[in-house]
Amino acid sequence: MDKAPQLIFREPHLEDGLAISNLVKNCPPLDVNSLYVSLLLCRDFHDTCVLVEHDSQIVGFLSAYFPPHRENTIFIWQAAVDSSMRGCGVASRMLDALLSRENLSEVNYLETTITPSNKSSQKLFRSLAKRLNTECRTCSGFSSDLFGEAEEHEPEELYQLGPFTLELSYGEKTQVL
Repeated sequence: MDKAPQLIFREPHLEDGLAISNLVKNCPPLDVNSLYVSLLLCRDFHDTCVLVEHDSQIVGFLSAYFPPHRENTIFIWQAAVDSSMRGCGVASRMLDALLSRENLSEVNYLETTITPSNKSSQKLFRSLAKRLNTECRTCSGFSSDLFGEAEEHEPEELYQLGPFTLELSYGEKTQVL
């Protein structure tokens, strides 16, 4: 019988920026950001991001932040999982690891945007809403025309989960190295 892979869930460090940038590039349909964005996420938003390691390799990264002027809300920007780990529940476990953090204990709402063709992300967030025993509402997020004519980009639908209450025992605790 196959043993489940040993995964380490932790906050990212500056030194992880390049590997994070490369991971996102290898995870279509995610939008590719500059390396500079990855470095900023590691430096300024590390406490709302989750990095996953397997055998000293980065195999998952979830970026999130607290949107200004929306109390008790966390916005999930991207969830990237290496192809070798897809189908193992890594994305779901990254969300759990994030929501188990003490600095998110007051969060009652979660938001993200997802393109209509990204069925796996839609399933991920609907499943999370069910586990949190809350609603998952969708509405218009960003229309295609906002991305400019030079880039063909699907619209991004806004997914809103909540309200919910996070229990102290929610999810898998993040291991900080």
